Amino acid sequence: MNSQWQTFLSEQGAVFDDHQKIKTFGNPELERFLIKNGPVICNLSHQALLKVTGEEAFDFLQGQFSNDLKDVSDSQGQLTAYCDPKGNVLALINVFKQDNAIYLSFDGSLRETIFKRLTMFKMRAQVDLEDISDSMVHIGYAGDFADLDIQRLLSTKIKDIYEVSKLEDKDATEVIAIKLPGPYHRFSLFGDAEQMQFVWKKLRNNSEPTNSYDWDLLNIVSGQPEIQTATSNKFIAQFLNLDKLNGINFKKGCFPGQEVIARMHYRGKVTKRMLRLHISEVIDIKPGDELKLSYQERSYTFNVILAAEDIYDGMAALAVTTVKPLEKVVGSLTTESGAEVMIEPMPYDLTEE
Repeated sequence: MNSQWQTFLSEQGAVFDDHQKIKTFGNPELERFLIKNGPVICNLSHQALLKVTGEEAFDFLQGQFSNDLKDVSDSQGQLTAYCDPKGNVLALINVFKQDNAIYLSFDGSLRETIFKRLTMFKMRAQVDLEDISDSMVHIGYAGDFADLDIQRLLSTKIKDIYEVSKLEDKDATEVIAIKLPGPYHRFSLFGDAEQMQFVWKKLRNNSEPTNSYDWDLLNIVSGQPEIQTATSNKFIAQFLNLDKLNGINFKKGCFPGQEVIARMHYRGKVTKRMLRLHISEVIDIKPGDELKLSYQERSYTFNVILAAEDIYDGMAALAVTTVKPLEKVVGSLTTESGAEVMIEPMPYDLTEE
């Protein structure tokens, strides 16, 4: 993490863990409560950010990712997947473009792995890959009226999902903002440490800071998966609902895993889906774990994608499981310790076409 930025956050009361994630700003109960009531501001600089430039940058990335980069411009980003030849997702990436550079934002635990893999496959192409995770600060801002806050406090109007814009405030003209999906208005902002200090202070006047872990709740309630080291290379793209999240373009042409993903789309049926769970008590689960649930003496296995303590009680989680056996379930399932688990509706339709 940028040392200037880390010092600034420490002065704001941030307490870091060994992964450079913020554990708390000193009031963990308030931080968790506000995450769904907002507005909240959060440091996300533990995430990875790569900058891709060069004459062949577009063609190279177009052949690597599941979505169509023709839809990416200086004003429009997208969600895409980087897959292996078997269709398993290696990383989920938010792609955006600015000033002839393409930026790739994804989970920080995959930073070295994805950078090395892209470097290996670019071979002699005229493509420059730069890891700017430490030099480019990344923060998140969310709330019911977060879009109005961005407009009022930073003089910038960003309306649509994955819309991208540089801020129009004279003191932050190099800061890039992108709107993310969610039931609340939610943004990622990227810039150098000096300008991001200005942005943080402006937004902080109308919000409360929250820690890096509670921010995961926004991905969970939004039904937005995040792939980490423990879940990388484990799930075919559709199992993570990427076909429902516009993360796959089935007409763009070849990319790693395209044949498997397309065959499932056109000829088969998606047997597994990522579902949202609410667990009535706090249990020790993390991404990559298997969660065993039961209903009327039958057992069901869920593979955890994300999990976090919920704001009032228990936990919220995203987990992948085989769908058809769940058709017989009415009401709640139970954990091995007897805690009730409810399958909650996603904010998007999971039914098959």
